[in-house]
Amino acid sequence: MSETFDAAWLELRESVDHRSRAVPILDPLLGWWTARGASSVLDLGSGTGSNLRYLAPKLPGQQRWTVLDHDAGLLRRARSTSPAVTVHPVVRDLAGVGLTEVKGTDLVTASALLDLVSEAWLDGLVDACVASRCGALFALTYDGTIGWSRDAEDPFDLRIRDAVNEHQRRDKGLGPARGPDAAPVAEEFFRARGYSTWLRPSPWSLGPSDAALSRALIAGWVVAAVEMLPAEAAELRAWGARRAASAESPTFTLTVGHWDLLALPPTAASSRS
Repeated sequence: MSETFDAAWLELRESVDHRSRAVPILDPLLGWWTARGASSVLDLGSGTGSNLRYLAPKLPGQQRWTVLDHDAGLLRRARSTSPAVTVHPVVRDLAGVGLTEVKGTDLVTASALLDLVSEAWLDGLVDACVASRCGALFALTYDGTIGWSRDAEDPFDLRIRDAVNEHQRRDKGLGPARGPDAAPVAEEFFRARGYSTWLRPSPWSLGPSDAALSRALIAGWVVAAVEMLPAEAAELRAWGARRAASAESPTFTLTVGHWDLLALPPTAASSRS
């Protein structure tokens, strides 16, 4: 997988990621985890271990986490402070044999990953989970929605959003990405195989105190939009300057939509939503 994120970006988003997670999903997850006597977790695209730091304290008992990423430098930061949690780093590209690690795992999880992968890769991941009868928790999958303060609408907002969403569907190293459609597609794949699923919103809600993250997002969106619409580069960069300048305004708000998806094997639960 060719998509690479630097440690500074991952650190910048971690606290917002954690506060945005869909907490109601934890109840069915914990019930299943306990009934199964689960202990092993495979975290795909782990980066510096943000998902480990969020989820491990919420799961009971001894845990063995396999954290998988193609960037060894990021993985060196993926640690747990709990003696009940052991962490096994695996440097591996998801485009290659990354899915072989699913075998024998109780729970497969990832954060901010599914929108970067192709439908074929996603279908293969679901098949791997079904073959191992393991659960899956995929957090913070971008859903294509971007909302700004109503009192500060900009004529280029929708133009940027549409360009970003189109850019999101480009090949990130695992085939043409499903982008904003990924979480509902994954849910349907799991349901078709008899899994029970919970798909819940987990939006980023940013305000003036999140100005650094908002500015980083805006800068990234401008780069993506310019790649898609090079003839409009000047206007798009001007939009970015306007939006970045407003990020610390007392009335500034920015909402970025995400989904959290929990999928559990057929014997684990009978209810679906």
